[in-house]
Amino acid sequence: MKVALKEFKERFPSGFQHIEAWEVVRKHEKWAQVPLMGEEGEGSAHKRKPVDVDFSIPDMNEDPSPQRAQRRDKRQATSSEGSSAELAAQFKVYTAMKEKKHAVELEAIELRKKRESEARELISAQLETMKNYNYDRDMKTFLKPHDDVPPSMLPIILARKREIANKYGWPCDF
Repeated sequence: MKVALKEFKERFPSGFQHIEAWEVVRKHEKWAQVPLMGEEGEGSAHKRKPVDVDFSIPDMNEDPSPQRAQRRDKRQATSSEGSSAELAAQFKVYTAMKEKKHAVELEAIELRKKRESEARELISAQLETMKNYNYDRDMKTFLKPHDDVPPSMLPIILARKREIANKYGWPCDF
């Protein structure tokens, strides 16, 4: 064991830090010496005697010293209360900011709806104006006399007048 510790110290300058733990667990069945392959068949001289081992391994991570009860400092208590009050205040500010943003978004939506409604009304008015303009132009074309039209253009003008009459359901006798 001393040789192994010396070699370990050469490789790792801090040395083996868990000697006490090794002393506790080295007698455990897990660490018992196992006979080598050639030793199994050789007589009873090489057999180990059963060792009475305590299988309860203490936890080496536990600190055996008694624990002191933690005292709460008054300053810590007030700082945690202060931080919760500060957190509540920050939450109120955040909530107010979100409500304001939501209100601005609602106003933007309402404004967009109003503009779309106005645009639809404008488009409807423009369509009505175009219909009236086309109606007036068609009426003017339909009622214009075609007596002084050159004979080559007469079939084209009469075809257009018939088309207009059919479009509006007017009587056409030419």
